[in-house]
Amino acid sequence: METAQLPTTTTVSMRRPDPIWAKTDEEQAALRISKEPVRATIEEPCIKCSHPEVGYYTVQLRSVDEGQTVFYECPNCKHTWSINN
Repeated sequence: METAQLPTTTTVSMRRPDPIWAKTDEEQAALRISKEPVRATIEEPCIKCSHPEVGYYTVQLRSVDEGQTVFYECPNCKHTWSINN
């Protein structure tokens, strides 16, 4: 009796960043010294100076059944604003 070959697929995930506790002491010290906040960026124009890309982060400020508040900061003019989603 012959055995049927089943099709197989191999998926390789992208490398995930190491958590802070998994980094070396030197890497952890460098991260603590850094004064610049690291923000995700989006190709969205600044509402004040029209710079084409701004940084953003989200915070859950209202009740859990409502959307998050998105805070934006322009790297060019440092203007900040927020939007409730």
